[in-house]
Amino acid sequence: MEKKTRPVLVTIICVIGFIGVILSFPSIFSPFVKKMGDFYPALFGCLIAANFIAVVGVWNMKRWGFTLFLISSLINQITKLLANNWSITDVILPTLFLGVTAFFYFRMDDNL
Repeated sequence: MEKKTRPVLVTIICVIGFIGVILSFPSIFSPFVKKMGDFYPALFGCLIAANFIAVVGVWNMKRWGFTLFLISSLINQITKLLANNWSITDVILPTLFLGVTAFFYFRMDDNL
């Protein structure tokens, strides 16, 4: 099996993704998130975990990483819209990540 090489742009966007996940993790326990409902901290924590797993998948040049990030980003956007907590800045980084990884999608491995 041939190892897929990771382009520099994917490396940069994955490092930014790792930093974003690390910085967003403490917000699970913030009072603002707890005020949004009993389910929201658990859902928010699952979305952060899914984003971390997705970034690891993209780091390893796996197509499932792109798909998982796309699904978790959509769920995150829908959840923020329903909670009246959505802003345009919440779309910029996921769109940038998805755009860069979509460009290299066909160079990624489709195996686990």
